[in-house]
Amino acid sequence: MKFWKCSTKSERRAAAAEAECDGCGSEADEGRSIGELLLPQYALATGGLARDHRPLVTFPDNGNFHLLSTTEYRRLLLYLTSVPSILEADMGFHVIIDRRKDRWNSVKTVLLRISEFFPGMIHAVYVLRPASFIQKALSEVSSKLFKEEFRFRVHVCSSVEELYEHFDRSQLTPDLSGELQYSHSEWIQQRIALDKFSTLMKEISGKLDNFMHEIVDCDMGNDPTQTKELLDSQETRYKALKTELASATTQGEELLTQVRKPNLTYNIISHVAAVERLLVQLDETEKQFDTFWQKHSTKLNHWLQFRTFLLNFKQMQATLDGHLKTACDMTEVGETANRVDSLIQEAVDFEKLCNCDLDTASSVIDDGEKLMQDPLSSVDHIESKCEELRRTSALLIDKIQKRNMLLSKARELMDRIDKANEWCTTGVELLAGEGGLIAVDKLLEDARSFGLTAPEQFREMLMQSATQETRALVTQVSQRVEDVWLMVSVKRATLQRAAAKPARPVQSVPPQSAVPATTNNQVSLKIYMVCGINNIREQSARSHFLPLKVRVHRRVLLNMPSTF
Repeated sequence: MKFWKCSTKSERRAAAAEAECDGCGSEADEGRSIGELLLPQYALATGGLARDHRPLVTFPDNGNFHLLSTTEYRRLLLYLTSVPSILEADMGFHVIIDRRKDRWNSVKTVLLRISEFFPGMIHAVYVLRPASFIQKALSEVSSKLFKEEFRFRVHVCSSVEELYEHFDRSQLTPDLSGELQYSHSEWIQQRIALDKFSTLMKEISGKLDNFMHEIVDCDMGNDPTQTKELLDSQETRYKALKTELASATTQGEELLTQVRKPNLTYNIISHVAAVERLLVQLDETEKQFDTFWQKHSTKLNHWLQFRTFLLNFKQMQATLDGHLKTACDMTEVGETANRVDSLIQEAVDFEKLCNCDLDTASSVIDDGEKLMQDPLSSVDHIESKCEELRRTSALLIDKIQKRNMLLSKARELMDRIDKANEWCTTGVELLAGEGGLIAVDKLLEDARSFGLTAPEQFREMLMQSATQETRALVTQVSQRVEDVWLMVSVKRATLQRAAAKPARPVQSVPPQSAVPATTNNQVSLKIYMVCGINNIREQSARSHFLPLKVRVHRRVLLNMPSTF
């Protein structure tokens, strides 16, 4: 079996695409348009199939084929061979040349044109030769001479009945005594609508290609605002193209409804199949476009998140550095309780401000950790930024905690100093008054409430909490506490000795000269204290020979009020 193929598979597909792009109403570069070439029925693609399911192209006996120029013939054949599906066209074509009412020369003209150009593989050509006696006799002689000149198989048929050996009646039109109902005007109308839809698809496809090529290599920018504007702009264009795709799908479905009618003939079925094929292509194009946009928008969104993270990192790093410098400059601890309280309030307000920014920094770190989970991220770069924020945050928190601890100790120190001063005041009043052993013991017991159990230990405890600013104050208070503690201890020992002496007999005293016992005791104590002070003053020249505690005792006594 011989086959003749005038073009390759890729060339036929390109030719089919070119023919479909021309459209039934488009203007050709030379000669008439496709629409004008289809109306005279120079050649038909009725949709009929041979028994081997190859498509059929018919050259009807209309006596007008000679009016076709070479260019118009090529354009017409390109279009007609594009009507079947690519799969059917790849199988090859059967060609019927009906010249029963014409002359034999017209047969030769068509065969020569076909041998020169046919955009597909020809399986066989069937010629219905002229029916007149002279032309029939001429064809019988001529066909034997030129049949072998062509590279495709030629069957010369004397009647249409011979065609039935290769074609079913259902695949032939009535002019060939077939049963295929074919309306050329309806076929052209449907082809016009089909080609318009095909052209619309190509326009949309071109817009999609241009859009994708434009955004795939676009500069995404380093500023988050710029990137966000770019993303919004591209997303707007994407939605507009999606709207066009949806509109085209709606048009295609409406066209499918129009061509799909009851009792369809094969040529109409081929149009239905063509519309369905275009709708499938449109659906696949939309899916590919969505996939591309999904990848691109994901990449652009990731870039936006990354640039936003870097911007937030720079802002938070600068803010925390400023807080850290402020914390380092906060060194004052105050010399009075009121000043310490004021510094504590400042530290509390500063900590609240820092905590707000530390929470923001923690959110930035969380964003960075989420970004690192994205395969598109530069993990090392983001991790270094997060680690720097963590380090700065930890330093600031440590500074705040140390500051609070320092002020807390300073406030505790001031409390101890205030309580120590109150205790010393109470002790001096007790020494100047007439408190007994119980009052003295209570005074010593009260000293435990602020940590005073021994003057030396108390001095050491205060010195541990003292700073450079409060060291002088601590020294002064510690000395005062030691002095009062010594005098109170002396008084307690004196009262204990007095309480340990045996009681004297009670003597009767006349009422008028009687003096209350309490008064006599107070006078005796005052005389004793004054005498002791005078003795100390007399021995001042030799004071450097006295022990330390005695010298302190002497100093306190000398400084006591004259009422002693």
